[in-house]
Amino acid sequence: MESEANSGSAPRDWFTELTARIPGFVGYSGREQRRAADKMVRDTMVLKLDDLRDILSDVIEKANDAETSIVDDLSQILRTTNELRDKIEFVSYGETAFFSSEHLATDYLSGIYNLETIIYDTLDRLETLCESPKDLGRRDTLREIRKGLDTILQNFTARKEAIKASRP
Repeated sequence: MESEANSGSAPRDWFTELTARIPGFVGYSGREQRRAADKMVRDTMVLKLDDLRDILSDVIEKANDAETSIVDDLSQILRTTNELRDKIEFVSYGETAFFSSEHLATDYLSGIYNLETIIYDTLDRLETLCESPKDLGRRDTLREIRKGLDTILQNFTARKEAIKASRP
């Protein structure tokens, strides 16, 4: 993930990438809209996780005759998806400089946008991996899904910590 962000090509415009993915997203530069923008970003992540959860649930339901260990793996991935979804939806920050400061540094905001874009990139990859129910019966696909969920959790945790520790 980091290598994508730091490759030798032109720097990515994280804000532009997010605004293209989230209709109505205006960013965090204005104090008045920060809470609404944060909720919009998290709600969009939750919707994507809900879609993945629905796909996984359908596959598990249809996999009655499948190998038990595959169904167990899918069930574990579904539990992890649910836990991650709840962490994103119900995160609490309290009063931090992120939500109360008049102005936040551009490089700080870029870091937040970077983490969010990486999360969305990973969600998109997971969505692609889940497109074929047949592929969900393959061990390598399940490994990639688990790895993707771990990546989202790590980046969301880093985002949460950055917001808690924000400095204007």
